[in-house]
Amino acid sequence: MKTFHMHKKYEIYYLAEGARKYFIDDSVYPVNAGNIVIIGPDEIHKTASSGDAPHTRYVLNFNPEYFGRSWDWGFDPFSFFSLGIKVLTVSMKLQGLFESIFQRLYDLNGRNSPEAVVLRRALLAELLITLKSCAEEQAARHENSEKLSNKTVDRIIAFILKNYTSQLNLKGIAAQFYISPYYLSHLFKKTTNLSVVEYINSVRIRAAKKLLETTGCSISSIATKTGFNTSAHFSRMFKLGTGMSPTQYRRYYSPEHKDKTANP
Repeated sequence: MKTFHMHKKYEIYYLAEGARKYFIDDSVYPVNAGNIVIIGPDEIHKTASSGDAPHTRYVLNFNPEYFGRSWDWGFDPFSFFSLGIKVLTVSMKLQGLFESIFQRLYDLNGRNSPEAVVLRRALLAELLITLKSCAEEQAARHENSEKLSNKTVDRIIAFILKNYTSQLNLKGIAAQFYISPYYLSHLFKKTTNLSVVEYINSVRIRAAKKLLETTGCSISSIATKTGFNTSAHFSRMFKLGTGMSPTQYRRYYSPEHKDKTANP
């Protein structure tokens, strides 16, 4: 993943072989073969290598609306995404089950017959229900996901999250922590696999997305509120991060458009 990633979809990442580091929002997690990473909507995330060994992974992105309004769960199958657990450690037996589900979903990709659509939904439902059980059991044992912590980087991230609406730059942030801009840049990149500027922009874009969805503020006003120097720079960074212009994003995620697309 060359740059930060952030989207409205849920994401499930299963590492079948190798080892990786996964940056999510404000923390870095070690991920080993057999682990599952769960990422909710609008969470900033990016993977990085952990050593020289190759890796094999499955990645699944989906909207809750994929199941349609007619799918009656009787419970919230997505509740485990908000438990605060990002990396699940699962048994060898469940690893085999998950690999089988992911492979079957992969084999069904691109097939649009009614039977294939129903089967995809059934497989995804089985995956979600099993992951929900795993996550709830891990939470009940108070087993939080292990983090790769660096106190200086943790403090820098907290500073950015608090001050992203201000005019931030590498030199100014470095001065706040009595370190050189070079050392700050090197340490942050090594720890998170993001540059400082990438992370600042990702935080600002996430805030802008919320304002575009929930307010009628103008594009220029949102640019100012989220710390961008100009509307042009904001629009350019927003499109780079989301694939849409701010205006397109607002239109797509308007309540009217959601109503039209809620039942696929």
